[in-house]
Amino acid sequence: MAHRDDANADNAFEIEREAEALWDFAVRLYDMAGVKDACLAVQARYGLSISTLLGAVWTGANGYGRLGATQLETTIRRAIEWHREVIEPMRALRRRLRQHPPPGLESRTEALRHEVLRQELEAERIEQRLLLEDFPRGACPRADQERWRDATANAALYTRKSCPRPEAEALDALALILQTAFPDVPADEIKREAEAIWKVGGPSA
Repeated sequence: MAHRDDANADNAFEIEREAEALWDFAVRLYDMAGVKDACLAVQARYGLSISTLLGAVWTGANGYGRLGATQLETTIRRAIEWHREVIEPMRALRRRLRQHPPPGLESRTEALRHEVLRQELEAERIEQRLLLEDFPRGACPRADQERWRDATANAALYTRKSCPRPEAEALDALALILQTAFPDVPADEIKREAEAIWKVGGPSA
């Protein structure tokens, strides 16, 4: 029993460490030129979770390989439930506080809005933590030259759930995000890989 408890504790510690690395990666990538606008565009058009999308990129970029069908379904279900039940109400409240503060209480309302924003960011961190729950531990990391393909596949498969056809807007946004994460890979090559994943669910020939 003690051995099992130790293993569970080690696993939880490893997931927390990975969650910190994922969040740092997502924040850095999101702040790079053009990435925020691309993320917000696919969020608005297709209802995607930016946290989960960047998490899908991170899994490939860090050598975890490609999300399997079952894992992808679990991740999407968790993201949808968490977004609908937690993040979206927080976001709606934050917007309400910004747009309609009570007269004479603007400064207090603004302080409350900032606190809601802080809690919303924490909810997004939890969403990314959920992404890591089902990841296998101890697997050999993928070779560096395959990681951009894995990241592209994960991002395309996640986006495809809300965008069944490889629309230009989705491909352009993913190409920008992924090319920023992998600056040595041409954007057109990333776009071709993503479109192939979209059409057949597997890598291009």
